[in-house]
Amino acid sequence: MNNEEKKDILENDYLLDLSNIKETIRQNRNKAMIVVNSAMIITYYEIGTIINKRKTWGSKYIERLSNDLSEYGTGYSIQNLKRMSLVANEFSYNEISSQLVSQIPWGTLTTVIMTKSKSHEEMLWYINETHRNGWSRATVLNQIAMKAYERSLIEPSTTPAVKSDDSVNEMFKDTYSFNYIDEEK
Repeated sequence: MNNEEKKDILENDYLLDLSNIKETIRQNRNKAMIVVNSAMIITYYEIGTIINKRKTWGSKYIERLSNDLSEYGTGYSIQNLKRMSLVANEFSYNEISSQLVSQIPWGTLTTVIMTKSKSHEEMLWYINETHRNGWSRATVLNQIAMKAYERSLIEPSTTPAVKSDDSVNEMFKDTYSFNYIDEEK
């Protein structure tokens, strides 16, 4: 075996190693984002529960709270604190801490599924399908527009869905996740 052949073998081995390393990084990055998203959603739910015990609408409680929490990042805006309150009103702790709800990106959960669904059962159906199929926010919006939940009640799906990483990619795009990680000062 000459030196050129050895270099080719080393180069092929290197490229294979590089591919394996990149795949390991991608898989573990996805796992990390799911863990962070889960902790963030449970935290936001618990904050919403605390808010719901004390707030009275019109008292400026949420505005004051948002101002006092500003040192922890933009995840505690007035609008987001109101969303936390709504999530705590809508879901039980068991539903929030379940694997499905805690793996849905916060923005998809609060600005799409909760605002566009007509019932709690519909929300849970979209949460389940988003998790099962790895739907992005845009895909969830499209499914809601096409009345996928209503259609599922009439004709259950017989086509297996292909799971994608769109949901995890949404978590990477969701600024709340990054703010949540970076909030400790």
